[in-house]
Amino acid sequence: MSRIGWQIVIVLLIGGSLACDKTVTRSYQAWVALDGKGPLGLTDPPWDGPDAVVLYRTGHNGVVCFDGFHSKDLHDRLLAKNGKPVIVEYDTFGGSGKVSGYNVLSVDGIMLANGRHVLREDYSAAAGVMRRGEGNASGDDCW
Repeated sequence: MSRIGWQIVIVLLIGGSLACDKTVTRSYQAWVALDGKGPLGLTDPPWDGPDAVVLYRTGHNGVVCFDGFHSKDLHDRLLAKNGKPVIVEYDTFGGSGKVSGYNVLSVDGIMLANGRHVLREDYSAAAGVMRRGEGNASGDDCW
């Protein structure tokens, strides 16, 4: 292979590896549920307790995506928003159109993370996907 040919291959490999670890910030409207009271017709909330915060939003294909926290600070700051929608920003990581991971960046303007780094331990979310009725739920349906 000529020298020019190798340079093209190297550029493609470097460019391809950069595309595989892309960070994208996405914003969604989510409903705030405090103390285990879930919206969207769900009868079995995934998180409860005096400091529980669950953010629910609808995804694709009839799924409900949620992020749950045990944070007294976040709970108290969102108390007036219980049962109401807020804007949630996510930093998603991945490439080729697939999300391989994410952090909740902010909730209603409250900063929780900086890229891959959560600012406080109690701002680290547990996440899940639920589906009402028959069929499979996939995390891919949340993005």
